[in-house]
Amino acid sequence: MSAHGVVERPGPLCTIQDLGRRAGRRAGLAPGGAMDQRAYLWANRLLGNEATAAALEITLGGFALRFAVETVVAVTGTGCAASLDGVETSAWRTLRVRSGQVLRLGYGATGIRSYLAFPGGLDVATAFGSASAVVRDGLPGLLGRPLRPGEPLRWRAPEYRCPVRRVPDELIPTPPDSLTLPLVAGYEWGEFSRADRDRAFDATWTVDPASDRTATRLAGPALTTGPRVLDSTPLVDGTLQVTGDGLPLVFMRDRPTIGGYAKLGSVDPIALDALAQARPGTPVRFVRAEPEVLRSALARRESFFQITSCPATPVSAP
Repeated sequence: MSAHGVVERPGPLCTIQDLGRRAGRRAGLAPGGAMDQRAYLWANRLLGNEATAAALEITLGGFALRFAVETVVAVTGTGCAASLDGVETSAWRTLRVRSGQVLRLGYGATGIRSYLAFPGGLDVATAFGSASAVVRDGLPGLLGRPLRPGEPLRWRAPEYRCPVRRVPDELIPTPPDSLTLPLVAGYEWGEFSRADRDRAFDATWTVDPASDRTATRLAGPALTTGPRVLDSTPLVDGTLQVTGDGLPLVFMRDRPTIGGYAKLGSVDPIALDALAQARPGTPVRFVRAEPEVLRSALARRESFFQITSCPATPVSAP
């Protein structure tokens, strides 16, 4: 079958993502999924796609796609500056494109990641209920690697047309100069000293350049107490773990399934969207959160985006 488009330049890291795997953890496979779920969900909503339709996650720009058909796409996120045949266009909207046109996503002024959705979603292989790529897991094809130059793409409804749609301005997130992350204390919280527990909320951390899709690493004062010898226990998106050097990290979408370092608690899953767009050096602070408040916010998101085919991200102690 002929391609609907060809990736001329994938940029530093371009992968296929959805809301992640709903199975495979017994095999030690990471869930994967869109790092900024809000931006990903909006891209699909703009096109009337199912919430779990496969889309592209483009990291740090450098991306170019040449279309072989007339179609419509949606661009969201804060990581890239978009242009169509050299004419600058905004994100958080649908774009009508003609055969032969080239969409480019260059390095943006803010953020890290952008999302490109297609009518009906990308027509790609799935495993364990998801098309999400997790590079380290080594699954075959695009399930286990980034896109390459010359990569052909097909989507499920290329002839679909819709009017130009935009996300309302008041709903478009602006990457802040600093982040405040709600934190639910975990069951190992009490094994840290009072000084370290206070420091976790009083200190200002910064996003470390070594951060990636597995975890956002934070630089700041070392937390020197807490349990030293632990059995490995399950992790969730947002688990706040303190490594051997005393510095915390927040696990993201490509996290391991289990971890053996001390865990302070779990970060609000919705707040991970903003953290996924935070560039190195961004200041981060933690505030105390109530699990019921976070659960209510997740339920509202699931209702708004009509997320029915995947379970909610747990909001609980890891």
